[in-house]
Amino acid sequence: MSAAGKIVVLTGASAGIGAAAARQLHRDGVKVIPVGRNAAKTAAIADELGEPGLTCNYADLSDVRRLADALLERCPRIDVLANNAGGQWVKRELTKDGNEQQFQVNCLAPFLLTRLLTDRLRESRGRVINTSTMMVHKHGHIDLDDLDSEHRYKSHEVYTSSKVGAALLLREFQRRNPDIQTADYHPGIVASEFARDQKFQQLLLKTPLGKPLQKLLDTPEVAAARLVFLCETEDKLDGGYYFKNERTQENPVVLDVDNARKLWDIASRRIGVEV
Repeated sequence: MSAAGKIVVLTGASAGIGAAAARQLHRDGVKVIPVGRNAAKTAAIADELGEPGLTCNYADLSDVRRLADALLERCPRIDVLANNAGGQWVKRELTKDGNEQQFQVNCLAPFLLTRLLTDRLRESRGRVINTSTMMVHKHGHIDLDDLDSEHRYKSHEVYTSSKVGAALLLREFQRRNPDIQTADYHPGIVASEFARDQKFQQLLLKTPLGKPLQKLLDTPEVAAARLVFLCETEDKLDGGYYFKNERTQENPVVLDVDNARKLWDIASRRIGVEV
């Protein structure tokens, strides 16, 4: 799709990959609507773009609904919804909506936003891009009977599981909305603030031992270019998984149509939208 003049709603835009992608898209003539959790950081990137920023706390589904209302009021069209926001936490916590936090922030909240913006995306013949992780397609799994990790909580496993859920829902969304293009992608192993709750990792990277490790990480700008590619490419996107701008083999787990339909029903009930 031609970039100039398009409208991209970009979540997680206040720092890291999201902020870098917002700047790159803006340079290409795209109108970027930045969405972030931190009001000050979101305002800063919004000032750079010359567009009002919007804030949203994905741990509160009512705030996601407020965001959707604001976007529908502001955007006469939405050419791309880039679901880039996410998070990872060491300790298991429940949100005010009663969902395990990683599952809600990484899976349910972007699903709700996507569902609430579906009609506008369809009218614009738009696309939905989800930031994922290679862990989903290497060894990811999901237990539909323990979506809130009541029986077992290991942070990385729960994070990956939440992203598997997002991948299943995105592919089911594509099947139900064939006129809206979709894709998810692995941004790389990125030096960013993403896992800010992983105290040991953050401290390690600041030590002399961590400095050589940082050289092995992708910069936010390199990772952002992979998101920008999917926002701008003329190629048709039909629910595939991308790494380094190429379609890559998916984990069969995310292609399980039966599980995708079951999760669609469960997630729809949890977010309070029509199944």
